[in-house]
Amino acid sequence: MQQRLGDDPALRIRPGVARPVAAVAPQVPLAVAGATAPGAAPATQATPTPVAHSATPITGKGGVTWFAFGDGTPTLTCHHPAICMIRLEAGETALASQISLSDTVNWHTDLVRGTSGIHAGWALAIEPGPQARQAQLSLPTSRRVYNIALSAALPSMTTVAFTHAPTDPLSQPAFAAASPLAAYDRSNPDFRYTLSGATPPWTPLRVYRDAGHTFIDFPQGQINTRPRLVVLAPHVAQPNAYHVAGDSYVVDAVIDDLQLIGPDASQTTVRATYGAHP
Repeated sequence: MQQRLGDDPALRIRPGVARPVAAVAPQVPLAVAGATAPGAAPATQATPTPVAHSATPITGKGGVTWFAFGDGTPTLTCHHPAICMIRLEAGETALASQISLSDTVNWHTDLVRGTSGIHAGWALAIEPGPQARQAQLSLPTSRRVYNIALSAALPSMTTVAFTHAPTDPLSQPAFAAASPLAAYDRSNPDFRYTLSGATPPWTPLRVYRDAGHTFIDFPQGQINTRPRLVVLAPHVAQPNAYHVAGDSYVVDAVIDDLQLIGPDASQTTVRATYGAHP
């Protein structure tokens, strides 16, 4: 009798969960820059939509965590120093250049290409760094698109696989657009800054510090004015160094006193001082 990969007791405890089967989804050609499969229409990217439903994980034999592909958005938990593997379906392949990861500083991926025998299936290795928190992974393959939420939490799902059904969509739900500041820890913001000086249209909405950074949030679109940042205190090695994230300046230091100088001829100045009273 032919063995069925889905004959796992853990998968039978939830009626309606699709079992792994041989490839049933229609073949979708990998998109390669500047190339389109013969007779195929140019691919169009789906508009990001908010995540509506989280997929339910089920633990099967050998500690494998199973998700039904069509069940919604899966969340893969993987805590440093673990390395977690996402197993693809037999015959399913991917291109490393098409993998998208929202946080490439604290999360790393490595595409493992199948060889032969028990190692014929392809997989994606996920490695969180010591400071990893959350991230979003998009994995287009030759058959479908996986959109997976990553969380540096315990327990680590060291092996993850998916069941597939003929009625599955070709893509899991797309993620809503992430905030440009999502990579920064802002769980305990300190807003004790006082603004003084002029009040130009680009006057910051707020200045605050958190987790070793100082954040300067401008009104929407006003960051295009690009006021010059001057750090007055404390002394830092690069007093004008900052990153632009959305409508914010992010300084990789805790600043007590700073000035923002406008590009106009009169050099309009706004000052932000920590702990000062108006």
